[in-house]
Amino acid sequence: MPDFITLTCPTCGGKLQITSDIERFACTHCGNEHLVRRGAGVVTLAPVVESMDGLRRATDRTASEMALRRIKDELAAMEISRAEIEARLAQARAKLAEHDQWAKNRRDYKWFLAGGLVLLVGYALTESHVRGGGDPDLRLYCAYPLLGVALILVWLWFTGIWRGNTIEAVKPPRPEVEASIQGILAELEAHQSARLAKQAELDQHLQVVTPRA
Repeated sequence: MPDFITLTCPTCGGKLQITSDIERFACTHCGNEHLVRRGAGVVTLAPVVESMDGLRRATDRTASEMALRRIKDELAAMEISRAEIEARLAQARAKLAEHDQWAKNRRDYKWFLAGGLVLLVGYALTESHVRGGGDPDLRLYCAYPLLGVALILVWLWFTGIWRGNTIEAVKPPRPEVEASIQGILAELEAHQSARLAKQAELDQHLQVVTPRA
């Protein structure tokens, strides 16, 4: 007849008698299952739930390790998409700078035209004065320089027209570019929020897989 060992149920405190070769059994008082642990001449009982907790932790760790790989790949993809968004933002801002330069050029060429017209009027008045009996030297020292500078300014103005700086606006229109920039900024903000949420998820899984001290 096998020897019996008397132990106390760790769940309900009831007295238990088990044989020396049994490894797992259910308490006759509370029905909870226990594992028999033997070591160094000592026999103890451990509820099966502890083993289940260990199994659950191992399962959670495995799931977190798999999730870490997935999240890291997703974060890498998000970095690529963020770079693409920032590139589109840079292009839109460059287009906005083109609009600003176009407006500046338009103002400058207007001044060229205005200055040229004023000098042409000065030349005409000087020439009229000489023809009316004034000093002929005025042509050399006044009229001709005025005419030369006026022609240069008018030439600059026509050059601006030829290059499209005064009569053709930059495409697309400025309001459309500004709306595009606002949309890209909103997209970038949403992307940042999604990235922070993904990073928080990564940190949670890291806590699961990181050994506790």
